[in-house]
Amino acid sequence: MAAGGLAAKRTPRAAEAAKSKPKPKSVPRANKADEESDIDMASDSDDNSQLSEGSDDDNDEEMAEPMLAGENASSKGTARAPEHKKGHPGARPTNAEIMALNETSLLLKSNLFKLQVDELLSETSVAANTKPTRGLDAALKQIRDVLTSLGDVKEMSTDSASNYVRKQSKASGKLAMIPFPDPSPAVGMPISFGFKAPKVVNIVGSYPLGMAVQSHSGFNIDVVVQMPAELFQERDYLNYRYFYKRAFYVAILLIGLQQHSAISELFDVEFGSLRSDTRLPIVVLRPKSGVKHLGKLGCTVRILPSIAHGTLPLKRLSPERNYVRPSYISTAKDGSAEGDEASLPATPQYSAAILSDALLLTHMKYLFETTEMCPEFPRAASLLRIWIGQYAAAGRQLGTHKLAGSQRLNGFVLTMLLAWLLRCAHSGGSSGPRLSGTMNAYQLFKGAVEFLAVHDFEEVPIQFGSEANMEAFGDNFGAVFVDPTDTLNLLSGVQEWELAELRMEARLAALDINHHAEDRFARVFLSAALTDISAKYDHVFRLDVDLSKFLSAKHGAELKAVRRLAELEFGHPVAAVQNRIASFLSSALEKHTRLIAVHPCADVCFEDGVKAMRRHVFFIGVVADVAEAHRLVDLGPNPDSQPEEASRFRAYWGERAELRRFRDGAIRLATVWGTGEMSMERRAGILPRMVAYLLRRHFSVRAVPEVMEADDLFVVDNARPNNARAFGLATDPLAGSLFCLSTRIAAFAQTVDIGAGSADQISFEAAVNAFEELQREIKQLDEQMPLRVLSLHAVSPGLRYASLVPPKPLSMEQGGDDSFIEPLHVVVEFAMSNRWPDDITALHKIKTAFLLRLGEAYTALHPGSCVELVNRFHGRGAADGLLTGASSLALGAHENMDYESDNCIDIRHAASGLTFRLSMLCDREGELLAKKAGDMRLAGLPAHAEAIEMAHRRWARCHIWRPKHHRQILDLCQRHHPAASLTIRLLKRWLSRHMLLGQVVGVPEELAELVASHVFTSVSGGLSEPATGYAGFVRCLRLLAEWRWGEDLFAVDFSADSRDASDEDDGVVAKTLAQGVWVSSGMAVEASEVLQKAFAEAKEHGKLKGGLRVATEDDPEAAWWGTVAPVLTRRLRMLARASLECVVSCLDVGSDAQLPQVFTTPLNDYDFIIRLRRDVVCRKYEQLPTSAILPERGEVEAGDDDLDVLEEPEIFKNLLPTMQQPQQRVLLDKLPLASRRHANPFHRPGMVGFDPVALYVRDLVNVYRDSMLLFNDVYGGHIIAGLWNPTVVGKPVAFAANLLANVQMAPEAKALSSSSSRPMVMYNVEAVLEEMARLGEGIVDSISVQRS
Repeated sequence: MAAGGLAAKRTPRAAEAAKSKPKPKSVPRANKADEESDIDMASDSDDNSQLSEGSDDDNDEEMAEPMLAGENASSKGTARAPEHKKGHPGARPTNAEIMALNETSLLLKSNLFKLQVDELLSETSVAANTKPTRGLDAALKQIRDVLTSLGDVKEMSTDSASNYVRKQSKASGKLAMIPFPDPSPAVGMPISFGFKAPKVVNIVGSYPLGMAVQSHSGFNIDVVVQMPAELFQERDYLNYRYFYKRAFYVAILLIGLQQHSAISELFDVEFGSLRSDTRLPIVVLRPKSGVKHLGKLGCTVRILPSIAHGTLPLKRLSPERNYVRPSYISTAKDGSAEGDEASLPATPQYSAAILSDALLLTHMKYLFETTEMCPEFPRAASLLRIWIGQYAAAGRQLGTHKLAGSQRLNGFVLTMLLAWLLRCAHSGGSSGPRLSGTMNAYQLFKGAVEFLAVHDFEEVPIQFGSEANMEAFGDNFGAVFVDPTDTLNLLSGVQEWELAELRMEARLAALDINHHAEDRFARVFLSAALTDISAKYDHVFRLDVDLSKFLSAKHGAELKAVRRLAELEFGHPVAAVQNRIASFLSSALEKHTRLIAVHPCADVCFEDGVKAMRRHVFFIGVVADVAEAHRLVDLGPNPDSQPEEASRFRAYWGERAELRRFRDGAIRLATVWGTGEMSMERRAGILPRMVAYLLRRHFSVRAVPEVMEADDLFVVDNARPNNARAFGLATDPLAGSLFCLSTRIAAFAQTVDIGAGSADQISFEAAVNAFEELQREIKQLDEQMPLRVLSLHAVSPGLRYASLVPPKPLSMEQGGDDSFIEPLHVVVEFAMSNRWPDDITALHKIKTAFLLRLGEAYTALHPGSCVELVNRFHGRGAADGLLTGASSLALGAHENMDYESDNCIDIRHAASGLTFRLSMLCDREGELLAKKAGDMRLAGLPAHAEAIEMAHRRWARCHIWRPKHHRQILDLCQRHHPAASLTIRLLKRWLSRHMLLGQVVGVPEELAELVASHVFTSVSGGLSEPATGYAGFVRCLRLLAEWRWGEDLFAVDFSADSRDASDEDDGVVAKTLAQGVWVSSGMAVEASEVLQKAFAEAKEHGKLKGGLRVATEDDPEAAWWGTVAPVLTRRLRMLARASLECVVSCLDVGSDAQLPQVFTTPLNDYDFIIRLRRDVVCRKYEQLPTSAILPERGEVEAGDDDLDVLEEPEIFKNLLPTMQQPQQRVLLDKLPLASRRHANPFHRPGMVGFDPVALYVRDLVNVYRDSMLLFNDVYGGHIIAGLWNPTVVGKPVAFAANLLANVQMAPEAKALSSSSSRPMVMYNVEAVLEEMARLGEGIVDSISVQRS
C-alpha cells in the first residue's frame, strides 16, 4: 500500500455539494475483480470518478475552515450548526461549540495544540481532485490509457522471453532484463510466459482514501494492475512460477511505459521492489524535476501487479505448508510431486507474498468501509502515518550512506491496526470495539499509540475475524496480525526488533501526548524527525561485510537446500543477513539490551540485490539495559536444571562460559568481563566487547580498531564453532569489519596522569566515601565546639561524579608533592544561634575562629592529618574571584565589606590522601548583606548597593545554590543514570578543549552539568534515556547545535523519575490507568507555569538575546549561574555542528581518524594568541593523553593547538636523559598511581589549588574586561586566545582623563571630531599587549597577533 495522505481542502459550499451528490461506486466495483470487463479508471471526460473514491468524505470539510470537533463526532450527514444572526452577539453557544470547548480543555489540554495538529494536517495533506494535484490526476489517466492499450504477447519459453524483453527494451533505448527473483528459472524450465493488457486498473492506498501525507521522501501513489487469469495455471503458486510470470509481466509494463513518449517526458521509469522483496518487482515512475505540476509534489507512482481471487486457489496458501520444494532449490528440477509434503519446511513468507498481491483491492474496500463508518478515520490515519514516518529510517542519510529502514512496518499496517481497533478489537473479556466511531482524529490517534505502547503481537496475536488458524500463524510467524480475509498475516516479514522499537517509541510518545509541557506537539510529531541513528542508540556499530561469502557454499561444507530455502524466504539476501544478525545478537544479549536494531543501507539496486555479489554495510544500534549492561559477571543457567539453556549459553560464548559457584551456593555458568576495581569507563565498554566477541566467534568479523582485550582475543580465536555462519575465513582481513565509536570517545575523558592504564586505581566512590568518613569524624567533635555541627554539604564536582577525573589521592608518607592538588570544597553548617554580631568584618573573624578551632580539634584527634588556613579570594589557591568577574579588591573597598578576612581551612585527610576545603555557612551573614544593600538603596548610593548585592549573590551561590545543585547532580549520577557522569565529563572536556569552559568567559561548570542533565531528564522524540556516555555526549552536541535559546524555554526537570522500563515491567515510569490515560511523574503543572512565566517576562523585557540560559524548578529565572553571552552561544552552536559532522563522518567511513577533530578548536578566529611556558602550567597533566588521539601510543601529553608534542624529535638514544629513555618511560607508565608524582614547577610542595594560569587570566579579566574577551583551556592548556571588543578597540574617542585605558593619538585622518575640539585617541593595542606580557612575566612565552 502507499504511504498515506489526507483529505482535500474545500470550501463549505463545495463540501455541502459533495454531501448531496451520490457516492462513487469505483471502490466497491474494484473488488469485483472477477468481472474482467470492469476497468475501474474513468475516461478523460469523467473528471471525478477516477480519483475521488475516498475524497468525498465528510472530513474533507475541515481543511477549508476549522470545524468544532464535536461536529465530526457523528456519522456523515450531520447537520452543520446554525450560524448566529448578525446583531445578536450575545446568542447562546450551541451544543457543538460547548462540546468543542470542553474537548480542547480536557482532551487536548491546550487550544494551541489543537491548532498545531490542524495546521500539520493541512500542510502535509495531499488530496485528489484539487488544484495542486490536477496535473498529477491527468498524468494518472495517461498511465491508465497506456496500460490498457498495450498489445498482447504470445506465450513463449524462458529463453525466448528473455530475448524478447532484451530486444524490445533495446529498441526503446534503455536495455532492461526480466527482474527474475533468486533463484532465477533454469534454462529449459517447462514454463510459458505471455502478456495480455490489464482490464482492471485501479488506484489503491492512501491517495484515494484521503490519507496521503507529504514526508521527507515524498509520498506514493499505488496503481493496481490486475493480471488476466488466463496467463496463469492452477499450480503456479509452486516453485516461484507465479513470481516468474509476474516478473515477465512487469518487464512488459515497463517497456510499454518507456516506449510511450508522453509518459517518458513526464516520468523516469524504472524497476523497483515492493517492500524490498525481490519476488515482488514493480514499475516505479518518478516525475522529472522540470515537469510542471509534478516535480514539486515529490510523488512516486508505483505500478503494482495483482491477481483476481479466482486466479489461484488462495485458500491453499496457508502458512504451515511448503510451496518451494527443496529439490527445486538444489537441482532446479520442478519437484512438484515430492511426497510427504508435511515433512518439508514451511514457506510462510512465500505464501504471504502471493496473498499480498491478491488482496490489494480487498483491503482497499475494507478501509473505504471503515471511512464510511468513522468520518475522522482518514485524519487519524494521517496522524499515525506522520508519526511513524518520522521514526522510519528509510531515506535517512548517515554521511554518504542512505538507510533502507523498515519497508514492511509502514503506514498501511498502522492504518489497518486503527481499523481493527475501531471495528474488531475487544477490551478485556467484553465484546465491542476498543475505539468508537464518534471519536475525533486526535482521540483515535492517541488510542492507537497507547495500544501500540503495551501490546506484544508475539505474545497476544490479533485477527479481524474468527476463522483464522491462529495456531498455524503462531507457529510459523513471530508476530501475528491476521487480515479480514483470515488468510494473510499483515506483519509477515516484520522482524522482531522492528516491533520492539515501535513499542518503545510508542511508550515514549504516549507519555509525551499526555504531558503538560508546551512543546508536546514538537515532542510527538517533530523531534524524532531531527534525530539520526548516531544519537538514537547507546552504541552504534558499523558492520561492513561481504554478502557473497556469507551466502555462498564455497566456504566450509556445502550449503543444504533447507538452509538456502530459509534464506530465500526473506525475499532479499540483505534481509536474510539482517534477520540473521539481529536475531542472533538479540538472543545472545537478551539480558543486556532492550533493543538491537540492524539497519541495512539502501544502496543496493534491484539487479545487484538479486545476487548480492558485493559488500554491504549495516548499522547496528543497541539500546542498553542500564542495570545489566555494566555488570562484570553475566550469569547463565544451571547446567543440571536447565540443560538446553546451558547448551545454548555455551554455544554463544564458547570457552568464555565458566562453571562457577557463588556465595549463595548456586552453581551456574557465567562469563566474567572484569574485576571489581574496573572503572566506569571500562565498564561502559563491556557491551561493545560482548558484541565484538560474538561477531568474531560466529561470523569471523574483526573489530577495527579492536575493542576486545587480550584475554578476549585469546579465547575467541582458540576455538570457533563448526556451524559458524562466517562472512569469510578467520584469517581474511576483508571478510568483515566492525567499527564502534562509543568505546573510543570515552578515552577523551582521560588525562595524562589518569589514563586507561590507571583509571581502575581511583574512583569517585572512594572520594565520596572519604567525604562521608570526614563528616562522621567532624560530627564527633561536637563537645569541643561552641556550636554543634549539623551537616557538611559537599559542593565540589569531584564529590558528585562530575569532575573531569576522580579526585586523585596523594600519599601522605610521600609528602603529597604533586604539580596540582585539587581541593574538594565543603560547606560546614553549624547549629542556629542569635549571638552572631551585626558587623560583617566581626562576623568573618568569628567564622575564622570557628574554623581554626575545628581544625585544631580535628588534628588533635587525627594525628596524621594537617590543617591550613586559606582565603577564598586571595592567595595561591584563590578561585572564587572568577565567579562574577569582579575584582575582590573592588568588593572590599566599601565600608564593612572586608572580604580579606573571609577564610577557609584545608584539611588533608590522612586516610584517603584527599584535601578538603571547608568554609562556614552562616545565615546571619546573608541577612546582613541583604539588609545592607537595601539601606544603601534608600540612602541613594547605587554603586555601594550594587557592590553589596554582588557580595550577597556570591554568598548565596557559594553557600545556598551550590549545595542544592550538588545534591541534584549527585542524585542524577548516583541513583538514576550512571551514564550521566561520563556524559558530563565528556562535555566539560569538549568545552575546555574549545576554550569555552570557565566562570568569567564561557560556560560555568554548573551550566555544563545542567545541559548534560537535560538529555537524561527531558527525553523526547522516541529517544530513551542514554545508557552510555557516548549517547549522552552526542545528544548534548545536538542540543547545543539545534536549540533556539532566544525562543524556547530550556529547563531541567530534576523531579522527573527515570523512565527506564523492562519488558517485564511496562513501566517506563508511566502507569497505564484503567481509563487508558498515561501519566508520568515530573514537574508539577504549577511549577511549569512559573518557569514559562519567568521566561516570558525575560523575553518581554529584552533580557533574552539568544544566549544560553538554563532554568530549573528551584531557579526559574536562571539567576544562579547566569546566561552565556550570545556571541559565545553562537560559537557553541557552530562548534557543535562541526563536531556532529565529524562523528557522523567517523560512522560513515568506519574510522576514528577524524574523532580528534571533535576535541580540537580552530585558533584562526582569534585576534591574538598568548602562549605560556609549558613548564609552569601546573595542570598540564590534565591534558589529553596521546592514547586518546592515537590509541597505539603511550600516555603522553597532547598539545592544545596542533598536537605538536606528538612529533618526537629525532635524536640519538644515548643522548637522552636516563629517565626519558623509551624503556624507562614504559616502566613509569606502569607504576601505581600513588607513586606517580610530579614536581611542582615552583618547587613548593603541597600548594593546594595553586593554578597560576587561572590567576593570571583572572588578573587580565579584572583589568581588561571591557576591551577584550579571553579564552583558555582550564584543564592544563598552555594557550590563551583573545578577541578585542570592536566597540572599544579601533573606534576613536575624544580624549578624557577618566578613560581608564591605555590610549594613543588617532591617525591624522581621524584627529579632529566634528562635535568636539578635543583630540581624538584610540586604544593602544601594542602597549596593552606589552602590559599583558609584563603581568605574565615568567609565565608568558610569546604573544602573537593574528588580526589587527
